Amino acid sequence: MLTISTKVLSLASEAALLVRGGRIVYVNARAEKLLGGDLVGKPLGDIFSADITEAQARVFTADTTVAGKPLNVRTMKQDDLQAFFLSEIGYSLTPVNDAFLFSMRSALMNLRLSQDLCRSHAEKAGSESLVGELRAMQRSVFSITRLLENASVVRAAAAGELSADMAALDLSALCRQTADTISMLYHDVCIQLNVEAGLCLLGDRMLIEQLICNLISNSLLHAEGFSQITLSLTPTPTQLILSVSDNGCGIREEAMGSVFERYRDGYGLGELGRGAGLGLSVVRGIARAHGGTLMLESRAGSGTAARVSLARRIPTSALSASVPEQPLSMSTLLIGLADCLPEDCFDGKYMD
Repeated sequence: MLTISTKVLSLASEAALLVRGGRIVYVNARAEKLLGGDLVGKPLGDIFSADITEAQARVFTADTTVAGKPLNVRTMKQDDLQAFFLSEIGYSLTPVNDAFLFSMRSALMNLRLSQDLCRSHAEKAGSESLVGELRAMQRSVFSITRLLENASVVRAAAAGELSADMAALDLSALCRQTADTISMLYHDVCIQLNVEAGLCLLGDRMLIEQLICNLISNSLLHAEGFSQITLSLTPTPTQLILSVSDNGCGIREEAMGSVFERYRDGYGLGELGRGAGLGLSVVRGIARAHGGTLMLESRAGSGTAARVSLARRIPTSALSASVPEQPLSMSTLLIGLADCLPEDCFDGKYMD
């Protein structure tokens, strides 16, 4: 089995290594070039963090940093062997620059102002059909806003310029608020919450909200056949593990290696209109800004789980004190889920 595996991995187009019993038993030439030589016989933990070495899933994909290089890691297990495939991450959006983003935001601001005036006139005139058309327009405006916000994060992360405004954040409360609000807006979605109270970290609230919305949106848009989405929060001494999982169609094993690059690889015609594919790249960038990683576990027909580790970075004194709970911005949620919430959510009554 080992001989056959090494022959296959030696021909792989990606850097690849083979592990047995937690130790590296084979490294192909591309992996030697990427990671350096003299790896055979070493523990896997000498290369990867515990998030990856201790994962129990048979197949998963994750992002990590090795020797200062951002890498995408894809793995699969068979019997007592585990193969790892590594590729360097490149996710810049060259056509998107500051001038482009500024122009788009200015146009959206003018559009929203005009829309608010039109809605006021339509309501005074009692025109329900016009109000409905304005509701559809509002959803489109929010969808474009979401695209721009996501593109901004991906661009900043690619340039190493994504800054986080760190403050004490009650992540438990934010998860609960998000689940409760989605359940109120979208009655057809069952949101299961597995979160104990009082789990806090130092984080950028706006970025964390964007991260959560992108994970939930990803399930709503792509987990065909799902009946439940579960939002979980698991504490460790140094991290909080945020997980969004669904019981939908899952991801084909052969597609796992490219899920973080959907916006570059594009969609088939049947998938047009289901987002720009930026969501997981955004989550990855925000996770890194918070000292964490993103891991995706999925099997076709068995659902998908996205797990984000976030460094707590909060002193014991802050943990013992109560972190004030901030209200969730409805506008933030409507923008974050604009591509998947029902159209009647974009009524004037839900605007902040």
